Amino acid sequence: MIKKRVIGHLKRELLQLAPDKIDYRGCPKAYVCLVVKAIEQGELTYHGLRNYERIFRVLSSVIEVTNADNGKVLSVETLVSYEKKLRAGEWE
Repeated sequence: MIKKRVIGHLKRELLQLAPDKIDYRGCPKAYVCLVVKAIEQGELTYHGLRNYERIFRVLSSVIEVTNADNGKVLSVETLVSYEKKLRAGEWE
């Protein structure tokens, strides 16, 4: 009986700690440029490493990027693709 109460209490506490989504509405490329710049300057790391793809994947669990022009939410795969194109010099 006590075990069920403790587990129920822990579940409620964990639900309260779950992060809410932050909605970024704007130019997705500007968002990608900002994150890449922060990574390149060493201001944003994943466990001390400059792992671009992993950083974008972690950020996407908290930040939802919405294209202001068409209202569509971009997938993490699209953001990672933009990051790779930016770093390869395919667009700026």
